[in-house]
Amino acid sequence: MRTEEIKGAVQKVAGKAQGALGDLTGDSQLQMEGQAREAAGQLQQSYGEVLDTVGDFVKRRPLASVAIGAGVLLVLRRLLRHS
Repeated sequence: MRTEEIKGAVQKVAGKAQGALGDLTGDSQLQMEGQAREAAGQLQQSYGEVLDTVGDFVKRRPLASVAIGAGVLLVLRRLLRHS
């Protein structure tokens, strides 16, 4: 688990706690902030998982990674040239 995944998991838990506190106190603002914090934490955790997956792929298949990167650059170059 990488740093982004850990930070995201912590934000999710903090958001759940904040939302629960809002439920207990009847504070709708606190509930909404907790939900937003939880969603942001989920997004950050997912981002960390994607980084792990890409990093593992690059380590296992470095030549394929270079070929994919070159292909993406060619496509971007063509798209930017025609705009």
